[in-house]
Amino acid sequence: MDFSLTLDGISKQFRDAKKLFTSAGPGLPVADLEMVIDADAAYAQVASTPASTPEDHAAHDAARFRLAWALAHSKKEGDGKRAVALLQEGAYDWADAVGARDRRYLTAVAHYNDGDFLAARDAAEQALTHDAMCRQAETLRAAAENAIARDGLIGIGAVGVGAAVLGGIVTALATTRRR
Repeated sequence: MDFSLTLDGISKQFRDAKKLFTSAGPGLPVADLEMVIDADAAYAQVASTPASTPEDHAAHDAARFRLAWALAHSKKEGDGKRAVALLQEGAYDWADAVGARDRRYLTAVAHYNDGDFLAARDAAEQALTHDAMCRQAETLRAAAENAIARDGLIGIGAVGVGAAVLGGIVTALATTRRR
């Protein structure tokens, strides 16, 4: 057997192990800072004018949803919470231009990217109540459930290691007292 180590081999093994614990999930797109800034500026411009006609209200909805999309897909700390606040039920009078399913799915994305997998699963399930055939919501729900299970396994492993260390200390103390 060849046990020679190469830098490429070690690097590949590390990347494979890292994927296990830091998976990006269901292939979600990532919004960069420029996208967030552009969407924020567009929303600020539209929000500064009153929505007196249905067309104006639709423009407000589209700009708000675009900003929420960019924030939900951003990796910057705090952007996910801001997206959830923009999409929160009752916080804004959405017209028919943006459906409840889309708002709930985007909320799930924001929670998932923030690492709140329980809230992501719940929001994805709410999106599925609006449209049971939404593949994106189903995929995200499954990814959130996998992340919850993975976090549970890591927690169980940490508890096991802690118990083993504690057991070793107790055994060492008991052995020294006998002498």
